[in-house]
Amino acid sequence: MRVLMSANWFRRIKSREHSESGAVAVTVAALSLVLVGVGAFTLDFGMSYASTRQLQTSADAAALAAANYLKSQPGTCATIVVTSSVITTARDTADSIMLENRAGSTRERMDVTCVNGGRSLQVRYVSAGSTPSFLGPIFGRTGGYASSRPATALVEVPDSAIGVRPYAICAAQIPAGLPSVVYKMELPALGNSLCPGADSSGNWWSVDCPEAFSNGTSDLGDTTVNGCSGVIRIVPGQTTTPARTPIGLRTYLEGYCTARNASCLSANPGNLRGTPIVNAWDTLIDKKEPILLPVFCGGLPTGLCDRAAVVNAGGNNAIYPVQSLLGVIVCGYHWGSKNNDAGMTGICGGVNNPLGLRSSTGDSNDNYLLLRSVPISISGGDSTVTTCGIGDPTCDRGARRVFLSE
Repeated sequence: MRVLMSANWFRRIKSREHSESGAVAVTVAALSLVLVGVGAFTLDFGMSYASTRQLQTSADAAALAAANYLKSQPGTCATIVVTSSVITTARDTADSIMLENRAGSTRERMDVTCVNGGRSLQVRYVSAGSTPSFLGPIFGRTGGYASSRPATALVEVPDSAIGVRPYAICAAQIPAGLPSVVYKMELPALGNSLCPGADSSGNWWSVDCPEAFSNGTSDLGDTTVNGCSGVIRIVPGQTTTPARTPIGLRTYLEGYCTARNASCLSANPGNLRGTPIVNAWDTLIDKKEPILLPVFCGGLPTGLCDRAAVVNAGGNNAIYPVQSLLGVIVCGYHWGSKNNDAGMTGICGGVNNPLGLRSSTGDSNDNYLLLRSVPISISGGDSTVTTCGIGDPTCDRGARRVFLSE
């Protein structure tokens, strides 16, 4: 009897073990399926996230590429956005950059419009793509994950900048249109009748940076090479409706600049022929890199300019109202008959110098720069909304700020 009971008990134990083993197997199978699903979701989600980031990068790069192309186009924003050949080239440029940053993506759309009251140009680009789902079919999913990412870039004429060189440039001598050929910018000297000149005693249109007031040649030489570290701003409120006449604008600029500040630059009647300054201009000629110069005088390039355009003219008392910021390449200089240098090759030579200008022309009474106006991208300054419209001849001198706004 004991043997029979022991055998029955043993069979019950074995049967229970088989049942429990089956339950465990079912549980393990179910959990395995869940874990596979979680793994599939995690893998697909991670790949989708990485793909979305790549799409965003491609959209950002594409919007900036189109904006950087459009920044150098002539005309106002209104004329640029309706020029089909320009927009087509901008779109092709953006598409190429998009594919470099994310192979297999496509352009969902690209819109070029004018914003900020028509003063700024906006590029909105949407990049689209698909991420494959490798484990999704286990749960009945077919195809990949489709997504798209937008980016918005703005092109503006900046109201301010850092790195501006401390030399005021007379608006009346700047040729209309950008980019331009090499031209001569006459500085105060005998025979200069276009802008304030020889009658402004002690002034050579060199100015102090906003962060420092010094007539030392070493300081002026350093800022000639590296630019001002303080922000220089154009005088606000220049544009009105209707627009001011050249004389009206000049009068407004003069009335604004009753004291020295970042928009009203103090004269620096230092010695332009000092060794540090001459060496600094030699460096700029060798580099041929675009730089920014402040523009004064008011009015259109052919507008009226006279001594009154420099407030309190005379030595350290002179104040130059900043009308705009000019982008240039320095090709040469002439400080009298003993200090002159030029690099009339490349961007400063050939067809870019049709008049054959040279820095050796002139005598000890002549002081001038040989410049070529060029579009220039800047960073820094501040984030204030621009008041100068693209293509506005009274304040747009080729300086551009390009940045992502979304």
